[in-house]
Amino acid sequence: MMRKLLLAATVFSLPTLAQADAIYGCWTNGAEELKVEHTRIVTPGGASPDAQIDRHNAVYVAPDGERDAGRLLAFRQLNDYAVLRTVWTAAGGSEAGERETWKPCDTSISS
Repeated sequence: MMRKLLLAATVFSLPTLAQADAIYGCWTNGAEELKVEHTRIVTPGGASPDAQIDRHNAVYVAPDGERDAGRLLAFRQLNDYAVLRTVWTAAGGSEAGERETWKPCDTSISS
């Protein structure tokens, strides 16, 4: 399973045009929250499954009891204010759901 995560993480860590700072922090779709730390994630259901995390990507298999359970979820940072959530089959071979754009949990911007 970790081999599949590594493969998916490799695909999502390819260079992008975005030059965002880092994916670390809290992201939301308005109903769910994902917390990404340097070495672990906390899913919307509060679990901390094995995950592959780098500066701009987080990939993990959704745990039982959560939306898209058993599927590979990939979060790729587009910029400082947007992360793209993509759902893949458990094998990571093909997309298995609609893409979603998630925003930072705290959208207030200080000057």
